[in-house]
Amino acid sequence: MTLPGKMPSMFNEQQLIRYWLKDNQDAIALANAYSSISQIWDDLYDGDKPVSKAQINTMMMQSLIEIPTNPFFMQHYNQLMPVVQHCLMTWLDANTLEEMGDERDLQVSYIIRSVTTDLIIHLAGLVGGSLWRRQAALAIRKAIYHDNEDFTTYRDEILSQRKPPPVSDDG
Repeated sequence: MTLPGKMPSMFNEQQLIRYWLKDNQDAIALANAYSSISQIWDDLYDGDKPVSKAQINTMMMQSLIEIPTNPFFMQHYNQLMPVVQHCLMTWLDANTLEEMGDERDLQVSYIIRSVTTDLIIHLAGLVGGSLWRRQAALAIRKAIYHDNEDFTTYRDEILSQRKPPPVSDDG
């Protein structure tokens, strides 16, 4: 697949992943598995979208079988595991800040919550080297965040879902 240096918006996410992962099928399968797992886990965690038993089964198969046996994952295990751990912990931090933080905490959560993007960018670096990773990072971030909700929409949605604190009867 040949795409120009500037990524036009008409390319879908899968085409961009294929391009930035240089059509490496194992790296693409790994990126797709992590994306799928993160989406299902997020839906389960937030409880904002129904998740079927089939989706849960898929997530578990990907987590316990597909990823550990993926040749790209096995080849780059030592470079990937610290990044995967970092992404997981950052996602947990984002959720904690989102649930109990003030507006500043929500700003931080909004910035750090999309960690699957960081993992895909790291995969691009493993496939194509540091200069390729740098090019991929900017293009991937622009493409993925292009359609994201803005901070105000995100903040208002989070705050509208919070329960008000109990009223004190200190008479």
